[in-house]
Amino acid sequence: MKCRRNRGWWASVLREQATSRSGVHPASNVHAWNVRARLYLETVSEQPLPVKYRPRIGTIHPMALPAPALVGITDTNALASRACNAARTSAPENLFTGLAVTGRSNTYVSAHVPGELVCRLADVAKGHPGLDLRDAERVLWGDIMPLVPVVDLAVGDYLHPRIQAVRRADPDLPLRLRGDPDDLGTAALAEFLAPAVIISADSVFTRFGLANSVADTWLPLAHQLLRAAGYEATLTEAAFALELAARLVAVPVSAVVGAARRHPLAALGIGAVIALVAYQAGYLRRDRLRAAGRDVRRVAATGIEALGSAADGYSKARQALRVIEPYGTPTTAELAARHLARVRRLLPLDDLAAALEAAGHAVTSAELRDATSCHPAFRTRGSQPAVLSIGRIARLGTAGNRATRSPGATITWRP
Repeated sequence: MKCRRNRGWWASVLREQATSRSGVHPASNVHAWNVRARLYLETVSEQPLPVKYRPRIGTIHPMALPAPALVGITDTNALASRACNAARTSAPENLFTGLAVTGRSNTYVSAHVPGELVCRLADVAKGHPGLDLRDAERVLWGDIMPLVPVVDLAVGDYLHPRIQAVRRADPDLPLRLRGDPDDLGTAALAEFLAPAVIISADSVFTRFGLANSVADTWLPLAHQLLRAAGYEATLTEAAFALELAARLVAVPVSAVVGAARRHPLAALGIGAVIALVAYQAGYLRRDRLRAAGRDVRRVAATGIEALGSAADGYSKARQALRVIEPYGTPTTAELAARHLARVRRLLPLDDLAAALEAAGHAVTSAELRDATSCHPAFRTRGSQPAVLSIGRIARLGTAGNRATRSPGATITWRP
C-alpha cells in the first residue's frame, strides 16, 4: 500500500509541475507532464481526405487468405474524435464501423479505454462547436463501441520486452526516450494480438517504433488499413464465389461426360444436331465469332487492368502501415487470442484446437482450456461443448468502465 501511495503521490507532483508550467488544468491536459504542453485530444481534429473509401463487401472467412489478417488497436483519442465528428456532421462513422464490416481487420481496445472515454468525451466535444454531448455519446456507445470489444490483459502481458520503453516516464529524460504509462495498455494489447496496427495520434508509439502516425497523419493511415482490409475481404469472397461456381459447373459437366461415355452414338448425334441448329441460327458465322472474341478480350483486359490497379493500391496501403509483428515464441493464450480476435465469433475448444493445428501450432483442447480459463481476455460460455470468445462489449454506465489506469502502468515504477 505504501508503494502505491508513493506512486500516486509522484504522479500528482508531476502533473502539478506540468500545470504550473503550462497553465492548463490537469483535467484537460492529462499528458502534459509527459509530452509538450497541449490541450487534451487537440491533435485528433478531423482532416479532409483526398479519397473517401468505404468497403462494400465483407467476408465471413477472414483466415482464408495466406496473408495474415491485421487487427487494429485504438485508443481514447481516436474513438472520441471519430464519434464527435460523426455526431457533428450527422453522418455515419465509417472508420471503425467500416473495419468491422470488412470482417478482415477487427478493432480492439485495452481495458482502460472505456473509463477514459467516460471522463474525456466531454473535453473532445468542446472542440466541436454546436455539438451536443448526448449525440456524441449516442454515436460512441451505440454505434462504435459495440463493434470495438474491450480486451482485458493479465499483468504479465504488460511486461513484454518490446514495450518496456513505454513505461519510462521520467520527465528528466529527453522527449525521444520518454514514454507514457497511460498508453502501456494499448501497446501491450497490440503485442498480445500481433500482427496488429495501432490506430492512434499519440506520438509515443511512433517514438518507439510501434506506429508511424502522428497528429497530422493518423487518420489517412487508418483509412489505408481500411482500404487494405476491404481489398482482402473482396478478394476472399471472390475466391469463394469462384470456387462455388466451379463446383456448380463441374457437377453437370461431369454428368454429361459420364453419359457420353456410356452412350457414345447418342452423344454424337445430339452434338451434331446442336451444331446444325447453331450454324443455321448464325452463331457459327466467322464475323460473329470474331466479334465474340473481341468482346471477350476487351472484358478480360478491363478486368485485368482493374485487378492490377486494385492490387497496386492494396500494396501501397499495406506498405504505408507500421505492423507490429509477433515476437518470439507465442504462448498458448496468445495463439488462442490471435485466432479468436480475427474470426470474431464463438468457437468450441475442439474447433479452436483444430484451427490452430491447421495453422501449424500443435495445441490440444486441454492445453487451451488451461491457458484460457485463467486469463481475463477470454470469455467462456458453459454450454456443451464449451465455447470460447475474446473481449467484452463496453457499455455506458457499467461498472467495468471506471476511469482507472492500466494495471501495468505502475509496474516497477521508479520516481
